[in-house]
Amino acid sequence: MPAWIYPYLGAFLIGLSKAGFATGLGMLTTPLLATAVPARQAIGIILPLLCCADLLTLSAFWKKWRLELIRIPFIGALGGIALGMGFVNVISEHLLRTSIGATALILTVLLLVRNIWYPARAYRPSWWEALLVGVFAGFSSTISHGAGPIMAIYLMAQKTGKTEFVASNAIFFTALNLFKVPPYVISGLITVGTLVQDLRYLAFIPLGVAVGWVANRALPQKAFEWLVYGLLIVTGIQLLIA
Repeated sequence: MPAWIYPYLGAFLIGLSKAGFATGLGMLTTPLLATAVPARQAIGIILPLLCCADLLTLSAFWKKWRLELIRIPFIGALGGIALGMGFVNVISEHLLRTSIGATALILTVLLLVRNIWYPARAYRPSWWEALLVGVFAGFSSTISHGAGPIMAIYLMAQKTGKTEFVASNAIFFTALNLFKVPPYVISGLITVGTLVQDLRYLAFIPLGVAVGWVANRALPQKAFEWLVYGLLIVTGIQLLIA
């Protein structure tokens, strides 16, 4: 496909990931957009699109979330944002993608093994484990909007239902992405120019949200779980070879 199509496809994937399959699928957006514009500009363009998709998803899954699942991780994520902004101009984009991809694959395999051998057991994280997950998610999200697989694995391991899974992801990332806006503006990642470019892709966000909402309601729970695992594996491999 010509490179100019990738940003539009990326915007659609943001909406699809947020509303239907809140996993690592949205992580494909940054590499896609980075093929058309510089990487720093890409993450600045993507953040307002993510905020828009988050708000649309919240309206579709209003009050279906479980705040007790994400309260402690969110506190950790605030620290992760601070760490991420401190390193945003230092860490290699290639190294970060590779690390996130490898982590997603390793944790997905471990989760699959756990579900095969211990299908009835749900993971119950301690407060420090939840806090650490949040730090990692906040850091990855700040650098490359790459926290989808981290939170997906964290929630799936606790046997979260598909609606609660998507809704809890939505409120977590809505708050997280809004907290990222001020440091992005201060660092020059979001500018008037990037906001003008966002207007070109904005219409593809609600389209993706609508498709994701329908798919989420139509899929049975077991099929949803295996689709989540498959998307995590595909995303992890894509990040490793990109």
